[in-house]
Amino acid sequence: MGERKFCYKCMEKYDAHLHVCPHCGYDEATPANPAYITPGTLLHDRYLVGILLEYNGEGATYAGYDVSTDCKVLLREYMPINLCTRVKNKATISVNYNDLAKYKAFMAEYTELNKSLARLRNDSNINPVLDMFAENNTTYTVFEHIDGVKILDFLKENAGELSWEQVSKIFPPLFTTIGRLHNAGIIHRAISPDTVYITKKGELRLSSFCISAVRTANAGLEYELFKGYAAPEQYSASSSSRQGSWTDVYGICALLYRALTGCMPDDSINRTKHDDLHEPHMLNSQIPQHVSRVIMNGMNLESSNRV
Repeated sequence: MGERKFCYKCMEKYDAHLHVCPHCGYDEATPANPAYITPGTLLHDRYLVGILLEYNGEGATYAGYDVSTDCKVLLREYMPINLCTRVKNKATISVNYNDLAKYKAFMAEYTELNKSLARLRNDSNINPVLDMFAENNTTYTVFEHIDGVKILDFLKENAGELSWEQVSKIFPPLFTTIGRLHNAGIIHRAISPDTVYITKKGELRLSSFCISAVRTANAGLEYELFKGYAAPEQYSASSSSRQGSWTDVYGICALLYRALTGCMPDDSINRTKHDDLHEPHMLNSQIPQHVSRVIMNGMNLESSNRV
């Protein structure tokens, strides 16, 4: 067998003389974003960095490969883009001089969040933290590779919605997990079809945990809110817009609304001005009325009324 190399997208190996991956069709000549780590970089003498998968105001997620255990992983890099820059042609991060204190404070919050998640690694409905290390003037978290698809894509493959029978089988373990997270003091703030995956085993897995400033408007970092799924209190950083377990209740009920009706729920900030959200049962008569009521209660604009 001839020399082989990694595809930086799917992290499978293929013949070195080829330039397009036979597994996923990725062209190795595809240009990389210079603001992020160059594919092929080795971190911590162990983790091979693949392509940039996604990024937000907290940092970036890359495809990765653990060369010591021969398995695919996901690599998360703390890199708040409005507080720092990448040193040209290096993996090192340079922090803006006037933002150093803020950079360190948010990094401490990022580290504590992922340490808390690591303590819950045995929960099969959370994408587990495998490792964490400091390098390049920042902190990295290594997550298990998810062998599955986002609920968003799963819905597209299933006529846009799921039956109550399907939902009642796959969602309850996720409800239990969210309760465990809240007991551990962790609020997700971004439960949506983009952050919940369904594995090949048919299990739901919650991913994309971020520090609170990324999930709250105007809280010090470039924020990322999922329209239709973010609770109204996330659109303000004022002390009167307190967040808590009720914030995730809104998100999980909005996700159920989408999964059962096939319709994206109206954005909460728009609902505060004019609320005409239809009850799920009105959109799909197969949804039990008591389930429909629970979803509407969970999407109440007043956080204290989400029971």
